[in-house]
Amino acid sequence: MKNYIPELVRINIFAIIVIFIISFGAYAGEDNPLSMLQNDEVLAGIVNPLDSTCYDWRGEIIPCDFKQRYAKVLFDKPIPVSRFIDNKDGTVTESLTNLIWLKNPNCFGMLDWKSAVQAAKDLKEGKCDPDPTYVLSDGSSAGDWRLPTMKELCTLIDFSRREPALPKGHKFSVVPSGYHWSATTLDHYSEMAWIVYFESGTTCYEHIKNRAGYVWPVRGPFK
Repeated sequence: MKNYIPELVRINIFAIIVIFIISFGAYAGEDNPLSMLQNDEVLAGIVNPLDSTCYDWRGEIIPCDFKQRYAKVLFDKPIPVSRFIDNKDGTVTESLTNLIWLKNPNCFGMLDWKSAVQAAKDLKEGKCDPDPTYVLSDGSSAGDWRLPTMKELCTLIDFSRREPALPKGHKFSVVPSGYHWSATTLDHYSEMAWIVYFESGTTCYEHIKNRAGYVWPVRGPFK
């Protein structure tokens, strides 16, 4: 019995030391630059595993690791530091394009594409009823608003941000999870329309009869 107790104590001490070393190593790895570098390399491999050429929705080449505002790709001019102005009437003005956006990106819920086009056309002062906080008081009439083009939607994307992938300082209300319709259909197949997932800035396309897209109306000449 006298020999058994010291042996048991030695075993427990050894186990505590091993656990401490493992725990310390795991903790140290969190702030280890090499560990971070390896994670970045793994992530880069997932994003672009074949080191391939990356394209935007128009088929034009963009950097595969692009992590900035999409507007930098679309426009060859300085981007205003304070781009968004809350007009206090249910609308937001974006000063780069001078477009006026509905402040509420979820005024109509999910609709198919043709219903989304019509909902935007029918929008006017006093509407956007689901949330009384964002009811329009801008003096607009039916026909003033429209569904944005794909290029217009893309001006709002900031690839450096997530949930939502909108530029810092935007004045919009909560962006719903899912995609938003654009007015732009595919050149070779008009039954498909381009869409944007604003959680991540992902651009894709969807069949126009799918009743799962949101509507983000816009006013202005830029198309």
